[in-house]
Amino acid sequence: MKAWLLQCKFEVLRNLRNRRFFFVSILLPVGFYFLYVHLIGKSIVIDGVAWPKYYMISMATFGVVGTGLNGLSSRVAYERTQGWVKLMQTTPQRASNYITTKIAANLLLNILEVAILFVAGAAFEHVTMSLAAWILVAITTILGGLVFIALGILVGHLAGSDASQIVASILYFLMSITGGLWMPVSTMPPVMRHIANFMPTYHLAHIAWSVMGNKGVSITDVSVLFLYLVVFTGLAVYLANRRSDVRVA
Repeated sequence: MKAWLLQCKFEVLRNLRNRRFFFVSILLPVGFYFLYVHLIGKSIVIDGVAWPKYYMISMATFGVVGTGLNGLSSRVAYERTQGWVKLMQTTPQRASNYITTKIAANLLLNILEVAILFVAGAAFEHVTMSLAAWILVAITTILGGLVFIALGILVGHLAGSDASQIVASILYFLMSITGGLWMPVSTMPPVMRHIANFMPTYHLAHIAWSVMGNKGVSITDVSVLFLYLVVFTGLAVYLANRRSDVRVA
């Protein structure tokens, strides 16, 4: 357990010391939040939710997506191509520690990212909710990040060390835009609104938007996220095992 915690701490520090990751996943969402709250106007209401509160969730989700994709894809790809996984298998540590510490570290970073956005919203934009609502939207946003952690690992197994960061960045911004994180889905053209219904980014943010609008959690949102999690995880495990079999052969 001590070795696992030490490795988890190492993974967290690696991310925080990565300037690009820290900027894109932590600082960029906060900057966008303040910019667009004041650019659009605090008096705007989207689906029964005040704009500062609505966009706080958009940017918290945006950050969680970035943490999973940018924090894992290139690292998994680099370590895979450099034989790091094979080296880990020669140590006394369990093979599962390699991936579970990465997942745990990214969840801890999700907590940090969501906390920063929520503090920014509450302290500077006067966002208010009941304690139960704050806790619920925080938990769903943080744990919903597991979908994008799985996607980041999958990209790391699909692409090489050079291409993985490019692929992850394209997915990051495409899913954020089409998922309604940069602009409300209700303001999009009909085709874009239809596409949003298939985006995990939209369904993750929609859970929190619904809670804040006193609409309750939709089973559709939860089901879509769970389906994406199963598919991304299944593909990542398949590719990891396939490459392991090839090395053995």
